Parts: sequence; C-alpha cells; structure tokens
Amino acid sequence: MNEKEKELNKKLKEDIFSLKDKISTEGIQSNNNLEYLYKLVDIEKDLCEIEKGGESMNYNNYGRYEYDGYNEYNRGGYGRDEYGREEYGRRSRDSRGRYSEGYGHLDKMYSEYGRYEEGKEQYNRGNYGAKEDSMMSLEYMLESMVDFAKMLKKEASSQEELNLIREYTKKISEI
Repeated sequence: MNEKEKELNKKLKEDIFSLKDKISTEGIQSNNNLEYLYKLVDIEKDLCEIEKGGESMNYNNYGRYEYDGYNEYNRGGYGRDEYGREEYGRRSRDSRGRYSEGYGHLDKMYSEYGRYEEGKEQYNRGNYGAKEDSMMSLEYMLESMVDFAKMLKKEASSQEELNLIREYTKKISEI
C-alpha cells in the first residue's frame, strides 16, 4: 500500500468515525439508521483489512476483496459448509448470550440480503458487473434459508413442529 492509499484510508476512517459519532449522538431511531451504521462499520473493517493485507489484498470489480486471487467466496481453507462456502459467523449469540446455530443462519441471510440489495442498486446505477455479485448473494441467502429450515427440522422436538415446518416449506416450494 503506497502513501497516497494510506492517506486516503486514514481520511476515510476519520470520516467514518465522525458519522458513527453522529449516529451515536442522535441514537438509533430507525432501521435505516441501524443499516447505515452496519455499513459504516463494515467499510471500516474492510479498510483495516486492506491495511493489514498489504499488497496481497485487492478489490475486484464487484467491491469484494480478494486475497492472492481468491475472493471471499471461493478461497480455500478451513470451515466450509455443504455448498463450499466458508462457515464464517455460523454460530452467533442469541439475545441471552448463548451460541445458536439458528442465529448464525439468520445473520448470514441478513448479510447476504444486504449484499444482494446493494448489488441490485449498483446494477441499476449502470455497474453491469454488479449483477453477477448480486445473483451470487441471492443464491447464498437462499442457501442459508435452506440451511435454516434443515436445522429447524433437525431440532424439532415434536411431530407437531415437524408438521408445521413441512407445511411452510411446501408453501415456499409452491411460490
């Protein structure tokens, strides 16, 4: 990373800090405000990763960063799910601080939906390369939805729960 890039990253981090401070002062009054804060933190983390990654980390055409030619969806390594994706953040904490596989699936769906919407927005603004990224995020979101349904079925403790899960998965299949 050259000096100009370091300077730009520093300026961006300062701007992000100011925006986060403003949201903190105003409070989180709407879901849009929370989504905006989430995106700011995500960008801030990316900037830190870029600084840490040095020359081996670059952004591809779709805004996702790459490590030595492998983007975050297809790089090799530990912790892959049945679709070949890394299992980043699969076990999240619930509201009581306990780890829950279900919340991990929901977090993944939420994250991928945000990327899907962002890709659609970029595509509508003329970035035609964003369509591929948007479709990939849609696919990963839907795969996470399937994983969530499988987990619910596996953890069902009664026939009544299983019947309800089957009823709603059938409704989804009929869409």
